[in-house]
Amino acid sequence: MDLLRESKGPLIEGLRYKTVFLGETRRDKNPRRWAGKQVTIPIIEAPQQGASMIGETSTLTSPEVLDTEQATITSAIIEIAISFSTQVIEAAKQDDTSWAQVVPTKMRLAEDVIGRVINEQALGAGNAVLAVVAGTTAASGAATQNINVGTTANFYQLYVGRVVDVQVTSSGATVALGVKISDYDEVAGTITVNGSFQTTSADSVYIQGSRGNALQGVGQAVAVTGTFEGVDKAAVKVWQGTDVTPTNETDPQMSVLAKAERKARQYAGSTPDYYICDPAVLDKYEQGLHAQARWAGDKMKLQSGFVGIEYRGKALIDDFDMPSKTIFGIARDDVTIYTLDDGPDWDDKTGSIMQRFSRKLPVEAWLVWMLQFGFHRCNSFVKIGKMAQAD
Repeated sequence: MDLLRESKGPLIEGLRYKTVFLGETRRDKNPRRWAGKQVTIPIIEAPQQGASMIGETSTLTSPEVLDTEQATITSAIIEIAISFSTQVIEAAKQDDTSWAQVVPTKMRLAEDVIGRVINEQALGAGNAVLAVVAGTTAASGAATQNINVGTTANFYQLYVGRVVDVQVTSSGATVALGVKISDYDEVAGTITVNGSFQTTSADSVYIQGSRGNALQGVGQAVAVTGTFEGVDKAAVKVWQGTDVTPTNETDPQMSVLAKAERKARQYAGSTPDYYICDPAVLDKYEQGLHAQARWAGDKMKLQSGFVGIEYRGKALIDDFDMPSKTIFGIARDDVTIYTLDDGPDWDDKTGSIMQRFSRKLPVEAWLVWMLQFGFHRCNSFVKIGKMAQAD
């Protein structure tokens, strides 16, 4: 058990810099913000007003009262159950080296999957959707089933061996839960899972067990419609993201980024601190620089250590969890990770880290972390969609 407790530290430190978004996003662990599962966060719905020129004996201009200065968000919970065979535990009683050989591998895999799932949601739309089903596929009647997710799906997230849920998008009704991806075809736009069931364009593929429990994501901040953190975007202009997506698919060029910078300055009074890009879009941008000037662009390192191509003092970083053909501009000051802990901790509420169920010998240890991404302003976040990708 001591080895498990000791191994938690490296996992927490590894998660902090697992992805550029996690590495660049500050954390707030102030318990006074919390009331049960609820977290109160500051938000900016309107600019401060009331500045004016006055004479020495003039009356100060009355300030404009901001509509809302805080919002309440609900914490999310990420977990992973790590299983251990009874043989390993018994052997560890006689020789600690057998336990020491198993735990580091388990923890490395746990760090990888927790970091990936958090990042998927951080750059997502707050719904735990991995792919929207693109068309109807009849039940196969066989041991495996193809699902049409379209050629623009992010197949990095639909990797072989991953277990996913398929549910009706609007209601969450079950289509198939806990099915494993055994293959995918990027050209055909399909994934293959175990089972036999019909899917339609009314369905989506979800992170297992996560529908309705997802973390908030940048995809919600950059949206221009919908209710986010209790505020109706359609009714509050400054709570809309700065979306400069062109009408038609366009090559990612300096002119596209220049427009994003101008509009962010116009709408939010500031520009993003860095950009996160679909890797194929960033490759296309870099190829364009080389074709025009035989220059691949200067490199820039962020505070977290991630390196990207520099544009006007901003780093353009690739991330495989980005929505296809999309660039997000991120404002550091306007997003925070709200949590009470530095990272996942072992659940020992039953008196032990080890848990056993169903009268079976293998045991589990649960890593659990309560956190939520809180966004303080939306128009400072930028979305550029419909970007052409490199081959």
